[in-house]
Amino acid sequence: MTDRKHTVGETRTTDRIELRDAEGTVTVRKLVSKGERLEIDRGETSVKLDALLLEGLTWQDDGAEVDALLDAETAIAADPVGFTPGQSDDTAAFDPGEDAITISNEYANVFAREVSTDAGDALKLTTPGRSTSVTLGPQSLRALAGVDDTGVLSVWFKTPFGPEDTPVEGPL
Repeated sequence: MTDRKHTVGETRTTDRIELRDAEGTVTVRKLVSKGERLEIDRGETSVKLDALLLEGLTWQDDGAEVDALLDAETAIAADPVGFTPGQSDDTAAFDPGEDAITISNEYANVFAREVSTDAGDALKLTTPGRSTSVTLGPQSLRALAGVDDTGVLSVWFKTPFGPEDTPVEGPL
């Protein structure tokens, strides 16, 4: 048996999480090829998000606003698992754990890991450098997987250092 070498430019899948609910399965995979991406796949469609876009998602504190941006009606706001944002000065609260998937680039570092909630399994995205996180259920992940153009998410970067109410950015 010959060991297969990785070829430059070839996409590799290095980590995988599957979340299930009554609607089906959502697969989250880390893809590595000329950078790292987190692929959210709902079967018929998928989206690939880099660390910066994932970090921007952790800044959001209102699922209804994310729904409006994604044109997803109430998919995220009505997710039974919930769209649960978190912000804390306690960096220990953002320990990713050993099973976390790390998505990084020169601008951002995000940990993704599966968590259990009272309403079911979810994906928790954490940005330790910003002390922000968001927990997304399968319904929310399916809505994200339906994004055709990730450019719509660039609205989150109108302030380059994050939301205006953070210590780094300050009030307007």
